[in-house]
Amino acid sequence: MPNQFPLWIKIIISTVIISLVIKLIYKLYLLTMKSINNNYNKKNITLIDRFGSILPYWLPLLEGLQNFGQQILPDYPFRLMSVYKKTLMPLVIFYVTHPALAFIIFFVLYYLFVRAKSPIPDRPFIRFNVLQSILLFLINSLLGATFRALPIEFRMSLYGFMLCNTLFWFVLSTIIYSVTKSIEGKYAKIPVISQAVRIQIDNR
Repeated sequence: MPNQFPLWIKIIISTVIISLVIKLIYKLYLLTMKSINNNYNKKNITLIDRFGSILPYWLPLLEGLQNFGQQILPDYPFRLMSVYKKTLMPLVIFYVTHPALAFIIFFVLYYLFVRAKSPIPDRPFIRFNVLQSILLFLINSLLGATFRALPIEFRMSLYGFMLCNTLFWFVLSTIIYSVTKSIEGKYAKIPVISQAVRIQIDNR
């Protein structure tokens, strides 16, 4: 079947749909917040806070898998690679084929949770984890760009494989640790990174 719509119409339709979905999520979030008791103690961390704090970590995870995982995972045991193909690989492929998606999510998270005049009610735990996930995303992007800038001979060598493997497990371990702490309702304490997030929140 021939393509009936020009590219610019598809872009406009996609933008409208994304905007409507974001608006719907925002409305649902506000309705959920209103259902919480007015005497809510901000030190309490609800299940909504924990669940909302996990979601942003998909951004640095997919970035890390794109930059490092795709290069080293094929050399891992077949069972691990099989699990990866059935679970995360389709998401990574979608992420790679839609490079603008990362920046859209980045700016949406920044607009909703980070900036001083955020429309979202004050949720310190969620803001902390959103900020931390954004910082991890930026670090992963920088590490990925730096690694790709290295000579191809080095990247394909044993030392290049070891460096890529180290960076991959750094990405994976920081995200797993942060998600685990979010599920527990505790603040993650990643050296330097969590401290930078704390400073940003305190200066807000």
